[in-house]
Amino acid sequence: MAHEQIVADWLRGWNSKDLEAATVHFAEDAVFSSPSVLALGLDPSGRISGKTAIRALTAAAFERFPRLRFEIDTVLEHGDRILILYRKLNVFSADPGLTMEIFELEGDRIRQSTVYWGVEEVAARFRSY
Repeated sequence: MAHEQIVADWLRGWNSKDLEAATVHFAEDAVFSSPSVLALGLDPSGRISGKTAIRALTAAAFERFPRLRFEIDTVLEHGDRILILYRKLNVFSADPGLTMEIFELEGDRIRQSTVYWGVEEVAARFRSY
């Protein structure tokens, strides 16, 4: 499967709140690492494992942030990795910075996804007053 299809399905799934499309390419034993895991209080390691857990996190994000949309800036491919730079619109910041997500593939499945937030999102989500 072409990497373009993996990214297209993932993006369509997130932007249309289609859980199946957003997670279809994850392996059953995939690992997801993200500050979101910490922000939602799911695991102090910042990681969750398994497609079922990834689907549950995705469904929770859809419910918690119904206006969230992703806008792709750049997609880079390097061997079995896809690096996606995107903006999260309609949440966190009026002027969102870039988020980077790296998909590590095994065949046509995502075996690991690692997310890095931009400082704008970090500031908005962890601001304490």
